[in-house]
Amino acid sequence: MNTTKASFFDAQVQAGWAAEEYGEAERPKLERLLAQSELRPGHWVLEPGCGTGRLSEVLAQTVGPNGHLAAMDISLGMVQACRERVAGLSWVRVEQMAVEEFEAEPASFDRVICHQVFPHFDDQPAALAHMVGLLKPGGVLTVVHFMPSAVINDTHRKAGTVVERDMLPQPEEMRRMVAQAGLSLETLVDDELGYLLKARLKSETPV
Repeated sequence: MNTTKASFFDAQVQAGWAAEEYGEAERPKLERLLAQSELRPGHWVLEPGCGTGRLSEVLAQTVGPNGHLAAMDISLGMVQACRERVAGLSWVRVEQMAVEEFEAEPASFDRVICHQVFPHFDDQPAALAHMVGLLKPGGVLTVVHFMPSAVINDTHRKAGTVVERDMLPQPEEMRRMVAQAGLSLETLVDDELGYLLKARLKSETPV
């Protein structure tokens, strides 16, 4: 786990982008995220980089008590805030760890939702491969930001901190990475609602 980066995000727990409740401006972005993720009650969901749990709460309510949400973040402060948001939801597990450290049975999750986290993976192909290993055949992985990629990358570049090199890959690089991980790209949009990539794990071919 990158402890330097974890400390950076510990200091961001009260920042507006991390702590404020979703408003009307986020509603269409959330709706697109949920629709593209094809999230249903009973689903098992992996959420790396859960932050303060703004999205975790929404995901947990969507999958319901017959589902399961495994949320994680490298920042202890973010994890503590997330745990407070989902307190009482017994089907939610929140841990302080990098997703690469998360262990579970292979092919045990229906959905993987990477919200505002993909640029921060130190080894993006390795993180993607690990997440895909936990995804069921036919399962869906989404990479989502509520801002366009150019804004995200420019913000990180100008930060002058530990995140200044944390970038969303260019479309051609992202397509290559997704294909190498065994996923089929279904959606890649980068517009006024933000960035959204949807990819599906190829189902096993019948013998």
